[in-house]
Amino acid sequence: MNGNSVLTRFVLLSLGLLLGLGGCGSDDDAHPAAAPPLTVMTFNVLCSFCNNREFDPWADRLPYFGDIFARHDPDLIGLQELTPLNREVDDIRAQVPTHQAVYFRPPTGTAYPDAMILYRAERFELVDSGEYWLSPTPDTPLTIGFAAIQFPRLVVWARLRDLEAGGRVIYFATTHFDNNSPSQQLSAPLSQERTAPFAADHPVIFVGDYNSRPGSTAYTILTEDDSRGVVFQNAFDLTDWRLVTNQVPEPAYDLASRIDHIFVAGDGIEWSASDWVVDLTVYGPNDRYPSDHFPVVAQVAYRD
Repeated sequence: MNGNSVLTRFVLLSLGLLLGLGGCGSDDDAHPAAAPPLTVMTFNVLCSFCNNREFDPWADRLPYFGDIFARHDPDLIGLQELTPLNREVDDIRAQVPTHQAVYFRPPTGTAYPDAMILYRAERFELVDSGEYWLSPTPDTPLTIGFAAIQFPRLVVWARLRDLEAGGRVIYFATTHFDNNSPSQQLSAPLSQERTAPFAADHPVIFVGDYNSRPGSTAYTILTEDDSRGVVFQNAFDLTDWRLVTNQVPEPAYDLASRIDHIFVAGDGIEWSASDWVVDLTVYGPNDRYPSDHFPVVAQVAYRD
């Protein structure tokens, strides 16, 4: 065999090895069987102008949020109840500068960040994102109609490429179901229908303030009704739970009243959780909570 033939075989073999290691299909084709764990938070922060009689002013609460983010160090955060007023989005982002934000920002008109995603920029790349509205016309922005009286509510979603999981793309969404009935039980099946196509191809994490306790109609639809192609598991049910607080004695926490949830799903995806935490830390001279909701954090992992 001459030198040129040897060189040719070497080049072809090298290319074959590279293609075999790196893959020549989509990013998802090359993902590992088990991805590194993800720390996920959901938190309704209580808007800046809401209930300033029982809670500290917004400017005082901002460093409380910063402390929460720093202590739990979540990779993915779903926030609720931000408004375009008083630069609330910028204020929150300043407390967690390591993360990028996804929320409803139309080409013209006013943003509406009632549901907002924050993702760790070093770990994730944004593939695409979108939103739909919890109404009879979900593709029309700012629409209502699931209850006689309600605010516009939406689901904000993003497909994120996880750089620590071989480029595996996951679907992460956050929502704020309206608290007026029957909005919750009408929002639940819509959320399933819109999530199902993503769950067919991706690990799904769907968090938010669902205004739905365990056992409620909406919660039962989300976690038991498989007629729309996806059923959600609550990370709470996959591990033992714990409470963190700086209060002495430790306050009681009513598990039956939970309405903030971290759900997971995905066809062929096996989910596990190693931690589920509710944070009842108080702040300031009056030992007040930072919001009328408690931050909920879970460490979850998935395997194809």
